[in-house]
Amino acid sequence: MITLLTLAAVTLFATGTPLMLIIGMWVIGMQLIFDFPLANVGSSMFEGLNSFALLAAPLFILTGDLISAGGLARRMSDFALAILGWVRGGLGMASLGACGMFAAISGSNAATTATIGSITYPTMVKQGYDKNFSAATAAAGGTVGIIIPPSILFIVYGYLISLPISELFLAGIIPGILMVAVMMIACYIVSRRKNYGQIVPFDLSVLRQTLPGASIGLFAIFI
Repeated sequence: MITLLTLAAVTLFATGTPLMLIIGMWVIGMQLIFDFPLANVGSSMFEGLNSFALLAAPLFILTGDLISAGGLARRMSDFALAILGWVRGGLGMASLGACGMFAAISGSNAATTATIGSITYPTMVKQGYDKNFSAATAAAGGTVGIIIPPSILFIVYGYLISLPISELFLAGIIPGILMVAVMMIACYIVSRRKNYGQIVPFDLSVLRQTLPGASIGLFAIFI
């Protein structure tokens, strides 16, 4: 019977059936096979999610969404550019730095890539960066979202195997910072060889102007 369910699911998937319907069909079929009381479905779901550790995951995602909607992601990008804009490939390096800062708030690699990439990618292309390189920079920067705390992956992993989540967070700080640093170095080398980007002279007044706007996001990192 399980084999028939699997074949039916594969067939429906190949014909373009919505995934939600396929999963629903699979669940109903398994319920009929094992005679699992449907009344226990709700209680089992609640017991599995009734955890303060797992509750933190959607709250971190909500925090990242609020920061993105409030324009803080752009302010953090401007702050990073004010620091690194005077270096060849500074915009790409600023994109990676902003990804690291945003990852320390959202805890999600997909959210980090989508939020920071949507801000920095068009500007990088306008400044003469290759489109593929610009997209790769945003995608690579987003990978630190699952390493730099608060990592949603660390939360789920620690909950499942009963490891202290705080220790997992501490273990991810240095590797996450090193990842950002190494990617910045690689971005600088490639940009210098291919003459990517525009060099903006360092201006302390611009740094002072962008710091207050990014300070809220930077403060959220320490929380």
